Amino acid sequence: MRRIKDSRENETEKNVRDAFENFSRGKHNRAAIKKYEADLDENVRVVLADIINETFEPQGYKEKVIHEKKTRHLAKAPIRDHHTETAAMLPYEQQVYDYVSWRAPAVIPGMGTHAMFRFIRNTLFNSTQSEVMYNLTMDIHHYFPTMDHAIIKQKIDNSFKKGKLRTFIYKVIDSYISGIPLGIKLAQLLGMLCLADFDRKAERLFDIAKDPERLAYWTDRYVNEIIGTASEKNKYILDMGATAMAERFVQFAQKGLPHYYRFVDNLLVLHEDKAFLRIVRELFIMHLTRDYHFELNKDHNVRPTWMGIRLCGYVFYHDRVLSSKANKQKLARNVKRLQKKGLDEEAIRIKLASQFGYIKHTNCINFITQIKMEKSLGKIINKRRIKSPFADLSPDCKKPFSHIVNKRDCSGGGKLKSIFLTTSYKRAKLIKRR
Repeated sequence: MRRIKDSRENETEKNVRDAFENFSRGKHNRAAIKKYEADLDENVRVVLADIINETFEPQGYKEKVIHEKKTRHLAKAPIRDHHTETAAMLPYEQQVYDYVSWRAPAVIPGMGTHAMFRFIRNTLFNSTQSEVMYNLTMDIHHYFPTMDHAIIKQKIDNSFKKGKLRTFIYKVIDSYISGIPLGIKLAQLLGMLCLADFDRKAERLFDIAKDPERLAYWTDRYVNEIIGTASEKNKYILDMGATAMAERFVQFAQKGLPHYYRFVDNLLVLHEDKAFLRIVRELFIMHLTRDYHFELNKDHNVRPTWMGIRLCGYVFYHDRVLSSKANKQKLARNVKRLQKKGLDEEAIRIKLASQFGYIKHTNCINFITQIKMEKSLGKIINKRRIKSPFADLSPDCKKPFSHIVNKRDCSGGGKLKSIFLTTSYKRAKLIKRR
């Protein structure tokens, strides 16, 4: 594939303004964005001059630690740095995406998490259980903080021609002591490019079938792996003999990995043969540690697919897809909290639209029913049958008694609080009597 040429498309005022709109989308209520936007014309002029004259220098980063399942260290850059980096890369983003395999859809526009969801679900649904009987899941330990600067620069040289753009990317890479600063736009693009060639090689099983010496070595390893880990289930493979087992591995090597997927630092391979996946695991570890200096987490293993594949907040099975336990608990707690505040179902759906949108793709009708957020015809008809005591009181104003009574006050021997309807008759309210 041809390298990306610096055509100076990013040296226009229109591109710089488009880059700011791209970066600030959904962030206009933030104080820092408002302050920057108040003097936007001057900032656009400075950013454009930095790109044209190559005077851009990163102003440093402020560390931010977040604790979501695991601790992450983010690097917060100034708004002008974000704006400049977005403006420099905006015209070339699509060319960067073209370098990446469709099996790694993490940050590609229009793909992302939902594309990964569809790939795995469709593979499991369209394949027989024997074809995807086992799966190998691996996770790179601290992917962005452990990127080697020399290696990532080599990948940049292979992807970009010499020019202002390549020099600009070098400055961003060298601005961080170790790895890539997690929290900037360029980190996503560099994270894709770093393993782009690895994805292509993995799909072809690193071209083992084309190298007789390597093919003979790994064929022998495969035969020994089957003999050493044989069980009653795969006894029929032993009965075939060593020659047939060797031919079986050669066929697998020629086909490559048709069910290989990567989501940023998570690797997934589906296959019918458990021993073959163990060979794939060794190949992955060897190439990632030797060629990229990455360390993998120790929890990788070859597991039966019927136990479920946990990835991207979903649990994939042969015949269904479920949401992870953490996502379900988070949604249930938020729904309960908003119900106690007196919000109706439609208001709760709007408030938690992102969480409902994430979970609606799964087989979760029973879960939605349990939290009483299902949208069924029977529920709509029952609401219409409710007889309101007032003309302008809607059926949604009917609340369970447990939602409007303060149980803590009652359990302690205190008096039950009086319940009144507000004068607008729109919502039941608990009014304290003193």
